[in-house]
Amino acid sequence: MANSASPLTAELLAKRIHTLINEEAIPVGSHLTEASYVTKLKVSRTPIRAAFQFLEEQGVVKRQPNRGFFLVDTKRGLFADADEPLEQGSSISPLCFTIGVDYLNNQIAGKITEAELAKKYTLGRSTILQAMHAMEAEGWVSRLLGYGWEFNEFLTSQATYDQCFRFRLLIEPAALREPGYQINKKVFKQLRESLTEAVSEEGSTISERQMYINGTYFHESIVNGSNNQFLIESLKRANRLRRLIEYHVYARRESPVPEYKEHLAILDLLEEGDNQQAAVYLTEHLERTRQEKMRIAQGIFAR
Repeated sequence: MANSASPLTAELLAKRIHTLINEEAIPVGSHLTEASYVTKLKVSRTPIRAAFQFLEEQGVVKRQPNRGFFLVDTKRGLFADADEPLEQGSSISPLCFTIGVDYLNNQIAGKITEAELAKKYTLGRSTILQAMHAMEAEGWVSRLLGYGWEFNEFLTSQATYDQCFRFRLLIEPAALREPGYQINKKVFKQLRESLTEAVSEEGSTISERQMYINGTYFHESIVNGSNNQFLIESLKRANRLRRLIEYHVYARRESPVPEYKEHLAILDLLEEGDNQQAAVYLTEHLERTRQEKMRIAQGIFAR
């Protein structure tokens, strides 16, 4: 184990500690000992101490002289919206994204072992294994025969990224044309309120993560109205597969506001009962989005 923790390792461990705090429902004011998290995360005291320092910088904990760290607030700094899941039912963690992004940036190989990852990120094997299992469940990696992991082709293929869009062009408009299509008034109201707020603020405060959540939630919500489980589950699967690439793409977009305005127009048509026109508009919307994102993706896939 390294003698010192890198800033990346400190942040990753801080996020893991923060997750454990929430999972265990630890009350504000509680004493958090470094030793307990050394045991829980199976890493040495040095990186744990660096993680606590990171949490203190974010305002989550506060050090008291000669007493240690105490929990102040679980929703501060980078953790302000940490109680919102990346995707319902998903076990993807910040570490998963870090590994995935490092792979996209050619910082780790396409085939890699848990030992190599543990050394790179200064983390315990069990923490790495948990992340790899989550990535395997999402379809990002596959376990190799014997030992090790391999990233799946879709993560580095511009062609498969385009195929995902063309697949969505097939199923999403079709969902709006399903017999018995019915909107969920409560969900649609929530969508309209969040989209209207984002448009009014010109998207200036929206992170890449939140852009992805907003987009997938909107598209999955309107497809849910079809009550066709094959269409619904197919879209969810496609969204899980494209998520890592979407984070990269969203980071390079000028603004999500034009997309949100089109989302609002689709809601208008569906609430008016004009599903046919909504399906036509959705097709145009997806095609415009596809062309924009494929232009951005050219740089991402230039490996």
